[in-house]
Amino acid sequence: MAETETGSAAERRSAAVTWLRRVRVVLVAGIVAALAVLGVTALRTRAVPTFHGTAYDPAPAPALALHGVDGRPASLADFRGRPVFVYFGYTHCPDVCPLTLSRLVAALAAAGKDGKEARILFVTVDPARDTPAVLAEYARRMGPQVVALTGDSASIERAKAGYGAYVVPMPHGVHGGMGHSSAVYGIDRQGRLRVLIGDSATRDEIGGDVRTLVGI
Repeated sequence: MAETETGSAAERRSAAVTWLRRVRVVLVAGIVAALAVLGVTALRTRAVPTFHGTAYDPAPAPALALHGVDGRPASLADFRGRPVFVYFGYTHCPDVCPLTLSRLVAALAAAGKDGKEARILFVTVDPARDTPAVLAEYARRMGPQVVALTGDSASIERAKAGYGAYVVPMPHGVHGGMGHSSAVYGIDRQGRLRVLIGDSATRDEIGGDVRTLVGI
């Protein structure tokens, strides 16, 4: 009888050990699965940048088919691999253009190494007065990261239409003779439009959006 009870006890212990092992396997598998989900969630969270300006779902930015001040063709593809900020303006603008460009340049300087890789594409909306020589000098004064672009009237109109930029004639002597939209279009290293920084953005908001874009 004792031998039978001893055998039954051994069997129960063996069954209990087997059950515990199965429970342990299930728990470990559950923990691994949970960590995997959390890891994916964390990656997704890091992959979604937060902008002060108007954020876009990543999509190819509207094309630019223009020319540099040296007369060579220039397009967004030439800047692939760099963060890019597109700004439409003109050199006779007395206030908004130089202020916006100076804030962008300062924000890129504050962004460190990533900021140094970025370029600001200054697209003239006044090609008649903004000759290549005038644009070259203007960009030089603004800083080495500012690249001035121009073109014929048709190519500039296409560029403006693609980004929704506009120009409004003004009385002579008022704002350099024209008013214009002054938004900045932020484009990531893959050539995708990511953010529109509006003309009402503060210095801090511009700086924050610049840091976010160059860090993607």
